Amino acid sequence: MSEAMVEVKNLKKHFDIGNGVLLKAVDGVTFSIKRGETLGLVGESGCGKSTLGRTIIRLYENTDGEVLFKGKNAHQLKGRDAAQFHRDVQMIFQDPQASLNPRMTVMDIIAEGLDIHGLSKGARADRVKELLELVGLSKAHASRFPHEFSGGQRQRIGIARALAVEPEFIIADEPISALDVSIQAQVVNLLEDLQQDRGLTYLFIAHDLSMVKHISTRIGVMYLGKMVEMASSNELYAEPLHPYTQALLSSIPIPDPTVKRERIILQGDLPSPANAPSGCVFRTRCPKAIPQCSAEVPEWKEVGSNHWVACHLYQ
Repeated sequence: MSEAMVEVKNLKKHFDIGNGVLLKAVDGVTFSIKRGETLGLVGESGCGKSTLGRTIIRLYENTDGEVLFKGKNAHQLKGRDAAQFHRDVQMIFQDPQASLNPRMTVMDIIAEGLDIHGLSKGARADRVKELLELVGLSKAHASRFPHEFSGGQRQRIGIARALAVEPEFIIADEPISALDVSIQAQVVNLLEDLQQDRGLTYLFIAHDLSMVKHISTRIGVMYLGKMVEMASSNELYAEPLHPYTQALLSSIPIPDPTVKRERIILQGDLPSPANAPSGCVFRTRCPKAIPQCSAEVPEWKEVGSNHWVACHLYQ
C-alpha cells in the first residue's frame, strides 16, 4: 500500500464576518491522500471545497487542526522547510484568465516559480519552452500575453506554471469548470498523462461528477464544511451510503434513454455556514433524518474497507 503523502486531521478554517459571527467554511475535516493517487472532491457550491484546498496549500492559515505533508505539519514550517513545501505543493486555479497576470508574458509567468526558488540556472528560456511543449503549446507562445489565448490554452499555461518547480502534489481547484466541454476532456487527459509520467499526486476539486469518477482513485463528498463520505471511485458510485451522496449521484445523466434512475430532489436551500444546523449539518434537508441527527454530530467512521461516512444511520 502506498504511503500517505498528505494527512489532513480535524482541519478547520473559520472566517470572522463581524459581530462575533464565524463562517465555518471548513469544520473538522479528516482524510489522507496516498502518494501517486488522485483524490476527487465534490459537493455543492459553497460547501468548502476550494477553501479546503487553499488551506492545505497555506493560501489560508488554518483555524485549527493539522495538515501533514510527508509527515511534517505544513502550517508550522519555517525558512527552508516552508520554501521546499511551496515548491513541492502547487495549485491549478479555477479561472485561468483571473489567475494569470495580464501584464506578464507567458515566459515570465511560467518562469516566476523558477526565479523564486532559484531553479533557472541560466537555462530559464529553454526550461519554459520545454514546459510549453509538454502541455501541448508551442515554444513560440512564450513571448505572448494571456489575453492572446483561448480558455483552454490559458489553463495549459497555468498547468505549465504549476509544473515548473517540479512539484510532487498538485491541488487542481475546478480546473475544467471554466472551459468548453470539448476542451475539458483534453485538459483532464493531459493531467492524467502528466501524473503517469511524473508520479504526481492530485487533489482534484470539481462539481462535474462524471469527470471526477473518470479521473479519481477515491472520492470525498463535502457538505457545508464537513466531509460526509469517502470511498473508492467505483464503490462510491455503485453504492453510496450517505443520503446526500445518494441525492448528488442521482442527478448524473445516464447516456442511455432506456435506463431510468430515480431522481432524489432535496427539499430546502443549503444553510449558511455561518449558521449551520445543530447535530448533523445535513439533517434539515435529509429525507432519512432521525431524532438523533439534531442532537449529535455524527462520527466520521470507517464502515467498510476504506469506505468512510459521517451519518447516524451507520453509527
